[in-house]
Amino acid sequence: MQMRIFRPVLSGMIVLFTAAMAPVFAASIPSVAYSSVDPFIGTAGGGHTFPGATVPFGMVQVSPDTQILDFHKSYGWAAGYRYEDKTILGFSQTHFSGTGHSDLGDVLVMPIAGEVKLDPGAVDKPDSGYRSRFSHASEIAQPGYYAVTLADYGIRVELTATRRVGLERYRFPSDKPAHVLVDLRSSIYNYPGKVLWSRMRIRRDGTVTGYRITRGWAPGRQLYFAMRFSRPMTSHELYDREGPIDYKGFAPPAANDPSERAQIQGRGGGGV
Repeated sequence: MQMRIFRPVLSGMIVLFTAAMAPVFAASIPSVAYSSVDPFIGTAGGGHTFPGATVPFGMVQVSPDTQILDFHKSYGWAAGYRYEDKTILGFSQTHFSGTGHSDLGDVLVMPIAGEVKLDPGAVDKPDSGYRSRFSHASEIAQPGYYAVTLADYGIRVELTATRRVGLERYRFPSDKPAHVLVDLRSSIYNYPGKVLWSRMRIRRDGTVTGYRITRGWAPGRQLYFAMRFSRPMTSHELYDREGPIDYKGFAPPAANDPSERAQIQGRGGGGV
């Protein structure tokens, strides 16, 4: 399975995306039906639905995640999002909806303005990590479209999707450095060892490619992705947050300098 995810800039102003999912209706009845859909239905309690963007039978379901818990406690967040929550830790590209089991949540992406933190932090202490507070008053959810403002960063986020591509638009504040963090560790139905292996590589043209192999709902599930940005990167850092292991093989280029690495692999990959 191949997933191409188009992203905006790591630093600087944002070039606006064309709205790919805005439908045009010639008749009033389909228009009324479209405007009557409420993607928030089922996102509270045990409904296990997500409010993000997807299309019927699409390969991507781009949606916010509000909690990533140990698998013993993750059932209530089977779709990654619950309406009762007050913070968002990022936007991942795959989600189940309405299921009785939790999984997926692949390739979590979080726009950040200002200081970068590499861990999501605790729900009761949002400032301890990269998660952000948000208000339902800033949310919009329509078929194929989702938007929210990340209050702690002052970033407006918009999501839409095609059958194989997730598109995200970020409007950063002009007075702070703009970053996009990618966390390959994050998984719905999470536990130590969930990610068997992951890899991220920055190509010469700025395209970010990678994959991760996970176990859980589907043992040995492989997901591949590619990201493109609307502006070139001005800098990058790649990390493997995996705990110490006895043998790491021959040291790769720039082993001790995350800003000079062109790729990273391991069980705890991520970049910003």
